Amino acid sequence: MRWQFAVAIGLACAGCAAQPQIYVQSLKANDPKWQSAACKAIRQQANDYEQGENERLKSSVMIGLLSPSGALATTDVTNKQNVRRKQFNRELHLRCSSAPLPEDLTNIPDIQPPPMLNTERGS
Repeated sequence: MRWQFAVAIGLACAGCAAQPQIYVQSLKANDPKWQSAACKAIRQQANDYEQGENERLKSSVMIGLLSPSGALATTDVTNKQNVRRKQFNRELHLRCSSAPLPEDLTNIPDIQPPPMLNTERGS
């Protein structure tokens, strides 16, 4: 079971998206959108983002430890976290920056169900 956890951690870090609190620091405070109400609201959400993500991570680790397919479950949760972060960072960028979207925030995939729960596969 330890090797499954190690694999999951390795896969989890493979395509990590920047934390919103860190991404907001990369934006320019002298941008005209920076002082807008929409930007201020999402910057506050970015400050609180990590707390909610930590709660989801705790539950995914528990699932990983208790489930026979723990590595897959942990990897799926981590992939969802990365997609959520990219979606949040995209919204953050659109509300707070006049600069064009960075390439990594243009084509964000939808969150997909894990393969074992995917009901769209063949009949």
